[in-house]
Amino acid sequence: MGFLDKIYKWFEPLGQRVLDSYPSLAISIKRSDLHIHPPVYASLLVFSVLVSTGIALGILIVAIALKLVVLAVASVALPALTFFGFVIYPSMRASNKSSSIETEFPYTMSYLSVLVQSGMSPYVSFERIARSGKILPHSAELGQRFTLLVRVLGKDPLTAFSMLGERSPSPIVRDVLTGYVTTVRAGGDVIDYLNKKARALFNDMLVKIKITADRLGGLLESYLAVVLLTLLTMTIMYFVTQSFAGVIPFGLTGGSMFLLLYILMPLLSFAVIYFADLLQFKEPWMDWRPYIVALGVTLPVTALLMFFGWILYTSLPVYHPLKSNPVLSGMYELLVWPAKLYNLPGYTYGSIALGMALIYGTIPAAIYYEHVSREYKIVSGITRFIRDLVEVRKTGLSPERSILELSRRNYGVFTSYLRKMALELELGIPLSRIIDELLRKIKVWRAKVMLYMLTDSIEVGGGSIEVLESLAGFAESVEAMDLEKKRSLRTLMIVPYMGAILSAVTVISMTGYMGQLPVSVGAYEAAASQVLPSIVLNTYVMGLVAGKVAGESTASGFKHALILTIATVLSFALTRLLGVGITASTGV
Repeated sequence: MGFLDKIYKWFEPLGQRVLDSYPSLAISIKRSDLHIHPPVYASLLVFSVLVSTGIALGILIVAIALKLVVLAVASVALPALTFFGFVIYPSMRASNKSSSIETEFPYTMSYLSVLVQSGMSPYVSFERIARSGKILPHSAELGQRFTLLVRVLGKDPLTAFSMLGERSPSPIVRDVLTGYVTTVRAGGDVIDYLNKKARALFNDMLVKIKITADRLGGLLESYLAVVLLTLLTMTIMYFVTQSFAGVIPFGLTGGSMFLLLYILMPLLSFAVIYFADLLQFKEPWMDWRPYIVALGVTLPVTALLMFFGWILYTSLPVYHPLKSNPVLSGMYELLVWPAKLYNLPGYTYGSIALGMALIYGTIPAAIYYEHVSREYKIVSGITRFIRDLVEVRKTGLSPERSILELSRRNYGVFTSYLRKMALELELGIPLSRIIDELLRKIKVWRAKVMLYMLTDSIEVGGGSIEVLESLAGFAESVEAMDLEKKRSLRTLMIVPYMGAILSAVTVISMTGYMGQLPVSVGAYEAAASQVLPSIVLNTYVMGLVAGKVAGESTASGFKHALILTIATVLSFALTRLLGVGITASTGV
């Protein structure tokens, strides 16, 4: 007997009581694809709670002996946390699967509609989805299960659709499959049902995009308020208490400010990025290339410049031989030349050095992302190509001949792929083989979906005008949805920009103004040297927030982080040009 078999044998009565107490647990287990029988899972839950109880008793004894109250309370809560963790996990897993398939399902419905309109039966069309794992991975799982239920277990197709609907974690999928079964049994028009459902799903996505934009707006407004109020209030308090340390017997310490400015504030920004990711629609595909460049170029370049050009160089004695090393001195000059150019105070040199290191390190990542993002424009070219293909087909030309005629036109990024496609068609290579090769080269997921649907519509239905017209309509719906998404999110980018620029300018100006007051200069400069680099760091992270919100990708934030960091460095020069600041000193 296996481990789970023994647990089921010993704890099945208690597990059944758990299922009776939580009826939704069995349904969540089925919809979460845990591939475990609900009574077995409930028995495992009981066993885990008993084990955690034993561990908690051991910890409690040790905590009482050592008089550790917090540890004792945590040990008492361990069994309850284990129990509720097992109860909640299936529903959380089902929710994640639901959000994944709901983003993909409108395209799946469009694909089904095109296949059925081409003359293929809905049952065979659904089985064909099982072969689209590289394009529609979550829908392919549904197709594989349908094939298993019909071909292996001998279920009739309508029963198989009903079973898939019951086990699906997505209410949208359940509604579509249940509606299809009802339409067939009532003798309705299946093609009309699939067409209307596909368009309704795209319309629902447009509504959800607007709702998501409103939620992101509220999130960013709260984020801006917390950042500005916390940063300005705590910075003023810290400057005052450090400058008048001999008079004020209490106040913020350097350790508290370091925790706030260098740990809590960046964590807050990354938390906003995480919540924005939860709210936004995510495609099954993700482009990792900009992140690889950032990890391979941005981080090493920034770290090397800061260590050798600032930390090592400034920590050496004045007459140390390495001070005259051309590499170290060259790095140092590369980092602090804006401070020297504008004759800034010495306590700003560290901030300027950090800002310049981030600028130099981020330039390659920002340029590379702009180069890669050009590929995303291929969707617009494919949409226009499919629409033109419909019009050319109306003249009576075959699909292959129509593609050859359209290869002379300009479709932006898609033009080079189209001309290669036309060349291979003239050489007699089958269209399906040509498209398969293109799918391996093209990175954008929506472009792959459109080309995949185009190929199957020509193979199955011969590329009839009605089918291509329907496909063109779906492609235009996708493009309209993408444009609406960009319009809704673009204005939200203003919030992180405002927060970054206002916090940077305000803190830097306040630092320069307080430097003119008759305070303890040494303590004040030490406090300013600690606070100002955090402004540069947090401004950079706010640029990443702006990219995530506006471009739905943290990688698109490299450009915004670069712009905001440059603006922060210029803010130091602006305060000097406006006459705000103490008399400059030589940095090192």
